[in-house]
Amino acid sequence: MSEPATILVVDDLPANRELMSRRLERSGFRVVCAASGPEALEVLKRGPVDLVLLDIMMPGMTGFEVLKTVRLARSPAALPVIMVTAKTDSEDVVEALSLGANDYVTKPVE
Repeated sequence: MSEPATILVVDDLPANRELMSRRLERSGFRVVCAASGPEALEVLKRGPVDLVLLDIMMPGMTGFEVLKTVRLARSPAALPVIMVTAKTDSEDVVEALSLGANDYVTKPVE
């Protein structure tokens, strides 16, 4: 039997991380969490991740900055990144997609 896909959930709010983690684990995924951009980049250095769910609004390093850094090393095909955010402005969607996000969904996420 193959290993479950590993999803990295990056959000500065503990409640958001917990909610997404529980739902994903119930669906059979392995979940790793990070509370900040720098922490997310460290997780990506340590081991294989199959998908990143990335918030935009985080202190210190925004999700856009994390995405830029990730895309320097890994293509959208090699590591899909989905922006998961409360920001609904079309400019944010365009920026995320232009930086290499695979998709953009707004909170609350079903």
